Amino acid sequence: MNKLAPARPKRDSSTWAGYFSIATYAWFIYGFSATQALLRDEQGTSRTVSSVHALVFSLGGIIAGFLGARLILTMGRGKFLAIALIGTTLGILVYTAPGGFPVTIIGAGLTSFFGTAVVISASAFLFDYQKEAGPAALTEANALAAVAGVLAPLAIGLGSVLIVGWRAGVWILFGGVILSLLLMRRNPLVFRVPPDEAMREKEHTPFPRLFWWALFTLFLLLTTEFTLTIWSADLLRERGGFEAGAAAASVAAVTGGILVGRLIGSRFAEYFPVDRILILAISTAMLGWVIVFIPTQGLFILIGLFISGIGVSLFWPLGVSRVVLASGGQSDRATAFSTIAGGTAGGVGPFALGALADAVGVHSAFIFLPIALSLGFLLMITNPVTKAIAPITPTTSGK
Repeated sequence: MNKLAPARPKRDSSTWAGYFSIATYAWFIYGFSATQALLRDEQGTSRTVSSVHALVFSLGGIIAGFLGARLILTMGRGKFLAIALIGTTLGILVYTAPGGFPVTIIGAGLTSFFGTAVVISASAFLFDYQKEAGPAALTEANALAAVAGVLAPLAIGLGSVLIVGWRAGVWILFGGVILSLLLMRRNPLVFRVPPDEAMREKEHTPFPRLFWWALFTLFLLLTTEFTLTIWSADLLRERGGFEAGAAAASVAAVTGGILVGRLIGSRFAEYFPVDRILILAISTAMLGWVIVFIPTQGLFILIGLFISGIGVSLFWPLGVSRVVLASGGQSDRATAFSTIAGGTAGGVGPFALGALADAVGVHSAFIFLPIALSLGFLLMITNPVTKAIAPITPTTSGK
């Protein structure tokens, strides 16, 4: 059922603090892959050795997911977010410091841990603070993150050819950290966890069954997003005859689609239920896959990647919204579990397609995407999240 009036986010200083916090970490996430080739040249390491950065980065995020909600309850959401932002700065300083491979590995782990903590606390805050406009607010925040995703690789690439060096392109995000902290100080009380929610999370009130279905659906959808981003360049080379520019072209097509999708999706989220928008997003991603899979011309593949990017753009913000809505009023624990699902999907999806690609080729292996999308679609149809689920007690269960 459509909303009678738009649920528009209130865009005050506290909201912008949440937005900039998420976008600041996104700057590093999207710039991280761009730094890997540069680090390999500096450190003289192989691709296999360099890939340890990604492994440690993934583990740091998963650990933060397991500890995040508990630390928020111990410190308070506002203090936790501030420490996470400062910790992210520390991690980036270590990552960009001289010292070689061991230092950058430590920096990647620290940045991932604290950066994921930023996402957990800022996302939970936005959802609680914006109430019915929570899904729209999360989508807007991630639209800003997508802008960072477009600009960060460009800044790092430009810095690498100038005297300032590629590290200056990473350090730009320190401005976002400072701005976020200053905006948080204007109204620090709103960053507190609501007392009733804090009590439920402290007592680890059981999640409704629907929560776990929503979380698994999020996992399935995110496997397609990570897989598409990581393996699209190989598809362009195998199917479209692209050479060295394949990676840049594929990343630009997908991230461009993600930016457009989130800008449009944030408006849709003001008017329509989350499930209805996500069904449209899955359908769009499926259409993009068809365009990617069938033709052999590079231009059509790029168009398909762009359309797929529009579709997958909403998997994270609206998928997390579904998880929080189904959590029975436990936003911090729900967003923490979501980051664990995301970190796991980031490893499982690309690995599964890579293993399949070794057996049947990248093009044939891309059949993995519609399978995962179809499963996610089926779970959404059979386990819809139509509204926020009321908190449950140990004596009640069910949806």
